[in-house]
Order: sequence, then structure tokens, then C-alpha cells
Amino acid sequence: MTFSDTSPPASTSLLRELYLGRVRWDLLLPFPEQDQADLRGGDEAVARLRGLLAEHVDPAAVERDGRLPEGFLTALQDAGLLRLMIDPALGGLGLSWLNACRVVEAAADWSTPVAFTLAIHNGFGSGVYLQALPPGPLRDLISGRVAAGLVSGTADAEVAGAGNRGRTTVAVPVEGGAAYLISGEKVFIGNGPVAELVDVSATVTDADGGKEVRLFFVDTASPGFEVAGTHEFMGLRGAAFGRLRLDRVRVPAEHMMPESSGAWRMQPTTSGDGADAQMATADLGQLALFGRHLLIAPVSLAVARASLLWARDFVGRRTINERPLGEYEEIRRRVAENAAEVFHIESLLTWCLLGAGRADTCPDLTAAKNLMALAAWRAVDGTMALMGAEGYETAGSKAARGAPPLPVERCFRDARGLRVAGGVEFMLDLWSAEASLRPFYGSGGPPAAGPEPVPPPGFPAGLRDHARLVQSHADRLAERCRAMTGELPLAELLTRQRPLALLGRIATELLGACVVLARAAGLARRGEAAALDLADVACAASAHRLDRLWSQLTGEAVRHGPGPAALGDAWLRDDGALDFLIGPYDRWSGS
Repeated sequence: MTFSDTSPPASTSLLRELYLGRVRWDLLLPFPEQDQADLRGGDEAVARLRGLLAEHVDPAAVERDGRLPEGFLTALQDAGLLRLMIDPALGGLGLSWLNACRVVEAAADWSTPVAFTLAIHNGFGSGVYLQALPPGPLRDLISGRVAAGLVSGTADAEVAGAGNRGRTTVAVPVEGGAAYLISGEKVFIGNGPVAELVDVSATVTDADGGKEVRLFFVDTASPGFEVAGTHEFMGLRGAAFGRLRLDRVRVPAEHMMPESSGAWRMQPTTSGDGADAQMATADLGQLALFGRHLLIAPVSLAVARASLLWARDFVGRRTINERPLGEYEEIRRRVAENAAEVFHIESLLTWCLLGAGRADTCPDLTAAKNLMALAAWRAVDGTMALMGAEGYETAGSKAARGAPPLPVERCFRDARGLRVAGGVEFMLDLWSAEASLRPFYGSGGPPAAGPEPVPPPGFPAGLRDHARLVQSHADRLAERCRAMTGELPLAELLTRQRPLALLGRIATELLGACVVLARAAGLARRGEAAALDLADVACAASAHRLDRLWSQLTGEAVRHGPGPAALGDAWLRDDGALDFLIGPYDRWSGS
């Protein structure tokens, strides 16, 4: 599955409303919270996983050996942890999406490769399609395999790049259309080397020459299916990512996903309590977005929490010039900023799932991916900077000299993968903005601005200035969007990728700020006064980022001449104009 946000909005979206200049406090407040009975169900699953991790997984050994221990996947299967959200009738735990996130976070707290293995299977594996499939042979196949226990994944990315709309892998009908022969190569496939069933995207050409990308469920034991190799990344060592090769692999036609226009693709609903009610009538676009959330959000939260704990450990045992390190103002502020990143991520994780009971959170999910991955990156990078050389040092080296073996360096490398998995940030900014600006070209013209929303009575006084600033930025965003869409035809607007990406990032920052403010307001009403300080720090940091983004966008509007794109083109043409930059080198070094 690809990740561009192309599904039409089925109801009000918090993010899309920001593009219109409206901060929807009526959707955000009271901020949604997890039901206590659901919370207890998640507690049991988290405890079950932690017991298995303590028994089976040495994170340092996983890092060193580059693989999970023998028998661990079987242990996960036997405990139902590879069927987190599957109906108990099929051997699953029947967890909510929020509890599944809690399980993945607990895994990431121990070992990021374990978290990725769990999230890829539970978020993108074959079992998740049971939420979208009608009765029939394909549903029977997947139900049977899930009940028996399997590891699965999705095989979409190709050597040519996952961003392409088409796929070079092809599916050719044979036997009068009763089956297809699939040929092609897939790369960077999570769980690929250990999966027993994968859904493979492939191009089908009809009798008139029309091409369409379809999904086929492929048994990895089929003749012609091969794990051609594994990938090694700078982080995530031990997570199984593979290169898959298919050479005329036969797949029955009934194992092809029904067409997107068929009756199985139900429109999303906003009734019920959050993501789980919405998923009861899911389409593939929604499943992809919620699956990505399961992969990115809880791991980001685990990274930020660990970074905050490591910072306290380090600062608590350090004295500089006979003065405790924690007495220095800059140190305290850096620690506070890390704490605010944790609050930021947790607020977004919760809203995107529980807020789905009030709004269409699918657009929010695309924006939140960037917000959470970047917040986690800032947190671990800030902790590494705080610790200096000890932060950059490996855990093994620390242990050898008797220092606490905090795995900051390993976490830093793992966290960088969060900014790559599920789409790199500039592309997500672009996709998000494109999807949100298309309604401006509707038959009725740009959507009209509504009355200026204001925080409701009882909104904490200490947060009102931040709320007013968010509204001011939203007004400015709507004005800029109306101006751009009024001046440029849609086709031309879509070629202006840098301004579009900047608009996407601005809207994303505003989404994060208003979600943080709403959650803090709810916690403050319960007496959690520290939430106000966390929101203050988080929103102040967001305001600084917004100032920089607006400055960049203004610069785009006044830029004259060919600009940076022409400079980049000159280098890519290799016409010699920029050869002085590389001196005597005509190739990269160190290979």
C-alpha cells in the first residue's frame, strides 16, 4: 500500500479545517480519553509482551547479531501478539488500535526491531484486511491462515522507487483468467524474509491496454517466490527487511483484492468511539494510514520517553565546576523541551485514534506522522547533545569502562528510520497540502471562511495566548491558500512543490499545537497543572518553527530568476558548471 492521502474526506477533518482558517475546538474538547475497561485490556497484553521480552530478547545481542532470537516469533504467535486486533474467534486478542499502539510502544521500549516486527505484521499484514473484505474465497483464505498463525507483510516498494504510481511488477492472466503469473522484484519489505503470506502490488493490463495496480495475496512457499536478499540499515538491526523476487508465481484470481470500486469498499463513518468504529467500515486508504500510525506513533513515543529518562539519569550524576549539572539554566530548559516532545507525541497519538469518533482523522494521520517522527528525532538528538561524547559512544563501549550502558547511540540510529518509514517528510508535507487544497477548486470555488472560532469558556487562561496565536496563523494560512488557488490553475499549483510543502508543514505545526492545547486543557481541569507548562513549552517551540516556515514561504513569493531549482538542474545535468565544488574528485569516496 502506498501512503499518499488521496481518499476523499468523508466528514469534518481538523487538519482540513485549519486550511480554511478554523480551529475546531468543538471537535477537540473535551479531549478524548481511553475507556478504563479498554485500558485494562491493554494492560494485560502489555504485561504479556514484557514477560516474553524479558525471557527471550537481549537487545544488545539483537543489535550485535542482526536478528531476533530463534523461537521468538513462535512465542509471540502463541501469546496472540501477532493477532493484536484480530477477533478472538480467530485466536486474536481483539485489542483496540490504541491498545495495539501501547503494545508496540512497550516493545520499542525494549527493542525497536521487535516493535517494527509487531507493527508491520499487525498494521500491514494480511489479517488487517479482514476489516475491509466481504465474505468470499479471499476472506476465507486470510481467516484460515490467521487462525492457524502466520507472519505476514506487504510487498509494495520497488527498485524504481515507492513514490511511483505504477508498478514494474506485473501480473499476467492465464488459464482463461482463473489465475495470474506474477513477476517482478520488491525491495525494503518489512518481515519479507520471515513472512508466510504477503500482499504484492502488481500491474495488470486489460484487453484494451489499460493498466491498473492490484493487490495479490501470495504464499511465500509458492514455486518462483524467492527471498533474494536482506537489507541492512544504519539502525533497526534485527528487524527483517528483505528483497523479494517473483518469477512467474501463480496466484489464483480469487486471491486478488477486489477492485477499489467494488461493493467491499465502504465509505468511512464517524459514528462510534474512535478508530475502531471507523475501521468497521474501512477502505484500503484508511487501513494504510492507521497501519502507518501503528508503526510510527508508538515507536516515536518510546524514543522520546527513553530520551527523557536518559537525560535525567545523566544530569543527575554529573557535576560541572563543583556545581550539579541540573542547576544550569540551559540544561533545565533542554530537559523541559524533551518533556514537551513526549507530551506532543502522546497527544497526537491519542487524538488520531480516539478523535476518529468525532472527525475524519485520516488527513490528520498523514500530518501527525511527520510531527511525531520529528519530535522523537529532536528528543534523542537533544539528549545525545546533552550527554556529549558519552551520548555518541556505544553502549558496549560505556559498559567496558564502567559507565551506565545507556543505548542512546543505538536509539539515535533507530529513530532516523522513523523519518524514512512510511514516507519521507518533504513528500508527506507535499501530499498533505495537495489533498487539502484540492477542495479549493471545487465547483463552488474556495470554501468560505466561517466565524472565527474561540476557545470555549473555561479554557485555561495560561493557554489562551497560544490559542489566539494558533488562530492567527490559521487565518494567515487560509488567506495564503485562497490567494494561491485563486491565482493558479490546479495543474500549475501542483508544480510549485516547495511552496506547497511549506504550506503542508505550516498546517501540520498548527495541528500539533491545537491538539497539545486541547489535551493540556483537559488535564488541567483534572488538576494536572504540569500539563499547562508542557503545552506552553511545546507551543513556544512550535511558534518558533512557524516563524521560520512563514519566512521561507514569503521568500518563495518574492524570489526572482531561475532560483535554486535551476542550480540543482545544472548539477544534475553534469554540464561542468559546478565542477569547482568537488575539486579533484569525480566519484564518492570510501566505497
